[in-house]
Formats: sequence, C-alpha cells, structure tokens
Amino acid sequence: MRIQALLSVVVLSLSTVACAGLSASSPARRGDLPALRSALQDDFRAGRLSEHAVSDLAHEVASHELRVATGKLAITRISQLRMCASSVADDLEKRAEGTDDVAAAAAMALLDAHLGDPDDLREHASDESPAWRAVGTRTLTRVKDGELRRARMLDPDQNVRLAAVRAAEDAADPADRAVLLDTARRDPDQLVRVQALRALAATGNADVVLQLKDLWPQASEPVRQAIVAAWGWPGVFEQGGLREIVWAAESQAGTSSIIAGGILLRDGAEHRGVGIAAIANAIQTGLARDRAFAINMAPLDDPHVLELVQAASKDTTEPNVQVAALERLARDPAHRASALQTLGQLAVSKSAAEPLARAAMARLGDRRVTTLLVQDGKSVNAADRLQAAESLVDLGDWGRAAQFLADQDVAVRTKTACRLMIAVP
Repeated sequence: MRIQALLSVVVLSLSTVACAGLSASSPARRGDLPALRSALQDDFRAGRLSEHAVSDLAHEVASHELRVATGKLAITRISQLRMCASSVADDLEKRAEGTDDVAAAAAMALLDAHLGDPDDLREHASDESPAWRAVGTRTLTRVKDGELRRARMLDPDQNVRLAAVRAAEDAADPADRAVLLDTARRDPDQLVRVQALRALAATGNADVVLQLKDLWPQASEPVRQAIVAAWGWPGVFEQGGLREIVWAAESQAGTSSIIAGGILLRDGAEHRGVGIAAIANAIQTGLARDRAFAINMAPLDDPHVLELVQAASKDTTEPNVQVAALERLARDPAHRASALQTLGQLAVSKSAAEPLARAAMARLGDRRVTTLLVQDGKSVNAADRLQAAESLVDLGDWGRAAQFLADQDVAVRTKTACRLMIAVP
C-alpha cells in the first residue's frame, strides 16, 4: 500500500510539473491571444502538448471566455459550452450567482447537466422573470411538484414550457400524461412538442402508444421522428410500440421510417427483415440527407444492402451520399482499404465532396488527412477552421487541435475548447 501511495504521488507530481511547464498556460488564463498563439507553437514544437495538457489548456480558455463575456454574448458562450458543462461547472456556478439573465442561463446549463442544486433554485418557479421562472420550473421533478409543473406547461414563455416538459421527463409521473399529450399536439413551439413526446415515453403504456398514433397524420416530420423514438422506449416498446414501429418501417418514408428500421435492426428479433427492408429502400430513394442517414445504419452483413451501399459509394451526383457510403464501407475490414483510397482521392478533388471526405477520413483515423486539415485551419472562413479543429480532435492530434484555442474567432476557440474537454475528460 505504501508503494502504491508513493507511486500515486509521483505520478501526480509529474503531471503537475508537466502542466506548469507549458508556455501557453499563463496567456490562456489571461486571454492574451497573440501570446497564446506563440506559446502554443512553442509547446507544440517542444512536444509538450499531451492530451491531458491540452485538456487543461482548453479548460483555461473556456473559463476565461465565460468570465469576460457580458450580456447576450455571455449567454452565447454558455450555450456553446453546454455539452461540456461538467468540465466548467465551477465557472458556471460563479456566473449563476447573479440575478440577471446570464446567471439564469448558467443555472439552467447546470441543471440540464444534473449538476445544479434543485432545492436552491425551486423557489424561482414563480419568478416574474421568464428566464428565472424557467430555471425554477426545471427543478419541478418531484411528484408533489406535479400541479405547478403541469401549470408551467401552459406558460406564455416557450422556455418555461420547455423546462416544464423536461422536468416531466425526469419526474416520469403518470399524472402528467394528459397535459403532455395536449402539449405534444398543440404547443406552437416544435422543440417543446418533441420534448413532450420524450416525457410521454417515460411514462408510456398501451394507451399512450395509441394516442401517439392519433397524432401522426397532422405531425411534422421532426415530431413523427420523436413519436417513433417514443415507441421504441423500454416499456412502451413491449406494450404496442413494436407494432407501430413495424407499421412505420413498412408504410412510411423519410427519416421516421429509417429510425423505425434502425430500432428493428437493434432489436434483432423476428422483425429484423422489416428493418433491413426499410433501410434498403431509404438508401435508394429520398432526400440525400435521408439516404446518408440510412447508409450509416446499413447492415453490411446483408448482401443486398452491401450492394446498395457499394453502388452509393460511386454516386458522384450526391456528395453526402457518396462519402457516407465510403465511410460506412471503411468501417468494415473487408472494404476498408479500397474505401479509404477513394476517400483520399475525394479529399483533394476540389469538388463538393472534398470537405466531407476530409472529415470522414479524420473520423476513421486516417492520418494522411493531417496536412490537408492544417491547410483548412488557415482558411479565412471561421466555419472551415472550426471543422478543421474538430477533425483534428477526431484524429486525436491534440497538439495541432490545440492551436485553435487561440483562434481569432471567439466561437471557434470556445467550441474547440469544449470538444477537447469532452474528448479528454
């Protein structure tokens, strides 16, 4: 035990020394971008940008941007960091100490990540400020909160209503079903309707399955997708959801049918053939994004589906479809080499497929794309630079991805920081 304790101390000490030895740490903390750019290059050349060192730098950058942003820009920063809220929880807690809308946004980000203290925030459920009323409403997850939670599903403010249906999902209270169903049918905001369906699924039974079917004819495509997903929830699936998923896979088209097919493939029982048929049909027809979505789910162990994916990999008229097919083939050892070869050619083709192929190669771990991504990182277009940064993260090229922590665009460096913290918790 003594030896293990000593080793732990040594490892911790070495880690601390490594972080302290980074030239970029101090300018990252200060937000000095020119100095940070220079220091990151020095650290990269010296081989000091290990994955954990880069994660620490990403935290420093994200923390700085959260501290210095004000007003609507601060709310934007919080939104950009929601996916990595656990990594910047201390900074969000500090921003949540105020009384303005920025503090409310920080408090909500913590609650959505299940990090905030509901007991400290529940009193805001009746606040005059819509932003804070939404925060308080998000805490109404207890059975005894049911009456107020259902009342907030009818609030004039859409963010309050969204918080109410999210709270309902956590509460899983059967008493919410009637109001949730009405919200799913009538709420003017599509996101609220979709979230209400998720909450319904959490309390679903055979009656809910049929009630969701009644919503189908007038539902938008995103709502139909949520209905299919709700039918696939444990408990709902066994009480009639499977029957309706088979119906959607066999008789419907578009994304909702593809989702249904994917659920049947996952279930792997007697209806797997129905799922394969839905996926195969979607690969051949429909919008390019739906075809690409279906290809991502394609079971290559089925000879017919494999033939369709191979055909799609040669479809030069639809870059999204072609690259999706090549990426799917590259994930199969039997077809990896030839698919990667074609992706490499597309990555320098100066066609619409070029950026898609580069991103796919990064996701596949093909380091031949590194030089191309570095070139993309010099683009005048912030979106291109962000895509290059994300692809370098996908490659696990921490040192090169870290260079974007000093990007001239605050959104690029903030989103890159978040991606790095997620990749290296």
